[in-house]
Amino acid sequence: MLARFPTPVRSYLLTWQLIFDTYRAAAFKVRGDYTEDLKSSDSVGPLMEFMFDVLGHSAAHPLNLDREGLTVDHIRNYNVAIGDTEPEERNMHWLLVHLFYSTLKYVPGLFKAWFLDCRSKQTKIAVEEWMSKHFSHLVTDETLVEVSDWASKQEPPEEDEKELLVKVSRGAREVVAGYEVDELMASISIRVPPSYPLEPISVTSIHRVAVSEKKWQSWLMVTQGLINFSVSTLRQRVPSPNEPNLFTDFISPIER
Repeated sequence: MLARFPTPVRSYLLTWQLIFDTYRAAAFKVRGDYTEDLKSSDSVGPLMEFMFDVLGHSAAHPLNLDREGLTVDHIRNYNVAIGDTEPEERNMHWLLVHLFYSTLKYVPGLFKAWFLDCRSKQTKIAVEEWMSKHFSHLVTDETLVEVSDWASKQEPPEEDEKELLVKVSRGAREVVAGYEVDELMASISIRVPPSYPLEPISVTSIHRVAVSEKKWQSWLMVTQGLINFSVSTLRQRVPSPNEPNLFTDFISPIER
């Protein structure tokens, strides 16, 4: 009966599709409110349980996307009209795959919380391998494109300020941020792990300038903590061009 994609299941999954559609159009604060509501109602957990039962992860046989013919485009997008022309089971699989991608994209912290609480080691192994192979790099790449676009739209710095230099390496899943201090470049690296969001984003030093090692390391720890805290609550978003920047906020006292 489940393979026939019955109406109650279809309605439940399309409701989640509608929820993630609202995330796409919502402002940052509103997204936070949505996420808090999903967290307080424990709504993501049942979706994950159903998803991984249907897709075979709980039996250690996750859906083979290549064999199913589900491409990167299928992962990133779901079209109701086209889905309805597909065989019912394939339509359901397509929608579930896209909903998992949307979960990682918009509520990674809620997925991670479910994963850590999952008692089935077999399910966790299957989910992590499947996620790392097919999904994590897509979410990371999309975020790095957003960072690159944000950096290119920055307004020129004020006369008494230096420009924040941002270099994005999509292949290395890395953002390098640099700021000139006394004709030297203070710089840090922010790298996204292959198993994002299950592994934390790392922040490391490239070149320390004008401050003690102890203070520099404390700044790196604070930066990493803020990034991973943001990921644990809702999807990290790129700040607006006029928004204060964490890295330059740290460097400014050095110049003064």
